Amino acid sequence: MKKFKAVIQGCIGILMLLLIWTVASKTGLFGKLDPDTAEMLFPDPLVVGKRFVEVLTSGYLLTNIWVSMKRVLVGFCIAVIIGLPIGIFMGRSQSFHNYINPIIRFVSPIPGVAWVPLAILWFGLGNNAAIFIIIMGSMSPIITNTYQGMQNVDSKLYQVLDIMEANWHQTIRYCVIPSILPYVMAGFKLGLGFAWRVVIAAEMVGVPRGMGYVLSVGRNTGDTAITLITIITLGIIMILMEVVLFGTLEKRMNKWKMWE
Repeated sequence: MKKFKAVIQGCIGILMLLLIWTVASKTGLFGKLDPDTAEMLFPDPLVVGKRFVEVLTSGYLLTNIWVSMKRVLVGFCIAVIIGLPIGIFMGRSQSFHNYINPIIRFVSPIPGVAWVPLAILWFGLGNNAAIFIIIMGSMSPIITNTYQGMQNVDSKLYQVLDIMEANWHQTIRYCVIPSILPYVMAGFKLGLGFAWRVVIAAEMVGVPRGMGYVLSVGRNTGDTAITLITIITLGIIMILMEVVLFGTLEKRMNKWKMWE
């Protein structure tokens, strides 16, 4: 019942947003612009919807979605493969933490966009540059959240496993993973969000094709409709990834939990 109520209220919220959007477009942003200018700068939902169908059926939108999606997934997976073990080892070894922590603290505040010029110089215009930027932009939250999870593992669990003479694999399997799952998932979500942000920025300033490229084309041609379509599409993609990708991951990871 609560889920049904939440869905209904969400739909009402969306309808209210569409109504405000329509009124703003038809009235020239509530009288600030003349109707013709407002129609060009802020087309109403029906115009955007028709254009959305056109670019979707032509394959233009789907092609660029797939280009960005591949870059994000490849870069994010590499960031997970690198960042997750680093976070775990930082939490298990004080020496390793002392070596790595200054590097992480130095790199973390650097915006992903700052890596774009170097990435283009090192890898040229293409997928490799975009993937490198995604890795640099999404790895830090994965490492940081995993390390934070390791810090919050109950030391008594380690003591019990030591008494039982558990090996390293068993310690990770029965103690570390169940304890850090919430932190890991939070790191994954943050990392994926950063990955999308940096890939869009990279595609807008130099990396060809992808959703950022579509945004750049819309900006350069004054095509507000395609800009709005791209923004809406990105929001839908993030919601779907939240539900499909992370929903599936959480279900699989729950098999490792020792308790609910």
